[in-house]
Amino acid sequence: MYKLKEKKQTKGKKKLILVLALLLISIGIVSYGMNKTVPTNKSIEEVKATHIEEIHDKVEEEGKTEVSKNVNTQDVTGVTVIGDSVIVGVAPYLEELLPGILVDGKVGRQMIQGEETIKQLQTEGKLGGKIVIELGTNGPFTSNQLRNLLSLLSDKQIYLINTRVPKEWEETVNNTISEVAPEFKNATIIDWYAASEGKENYFYQDGVHLKPEGAEFYASLILETINENN
Repeated sequence: MYKLKEKKQTKGKKKLILVLALLLISIGIVSYGMNKTVPTNKSIEEVKATHIEEIHDKVEEEGKTEVSKNVNTQDVTGVTVIGDSVIVGVAPYLEELLPGILVDGKVGRQMIQGEETIKQLQTEGKLGGKIVIELGTNGPFTSNQLRNLLSLLSDKQIYLINTRVPKEWEETVNNTISEVAPEFKNATIIDWYAASEGKENYFYQDGVHLKPEGAEFYASLILETINENN
């Protein structure tokens, strides 16, 4: 009788040890998983910054490839779009709406670089009769810089897109475009700032780059404005 009782106690102890061991292993796995997948706020920001940089590098490379693949050098009466990373994201939708369009987008591009881009495209015979300019996301520019750029396009129909960017230069960029564009009879403003009002769901967290539905809307706004001026 005593031996049977002793066996039961031993068996019970083994079960208790096994349960405790499993519990400790489970706690260890959960703790390890939390440490691996839930970084501090600082780590999250660092990861986001790294991912954004990688995406920008990839977008810039793919954007250049898309331009070289889709350019129709004979279509000099077509539409040429010059912009920064915002327009790179919109490019597939523009190409669908306007086959043969030339989209020259580059991550980080500013208005001051637009003049060089225009001259290069002109030299290569790739500048269409309608020029869409989307520059201002990455910094401000002076009235004279914009005037100099528009003066290169006196024989073109120009469409200037203003900006929505949560930076201190947003108002400066939009005011400069509003001031200078009326001086050129061949220039039309595409008011992206007004059109995107209240449409936060169109943007990624940075408030600048567009989700697919936002990019589609952006492209349709460009097409609508061009059609109105034909």
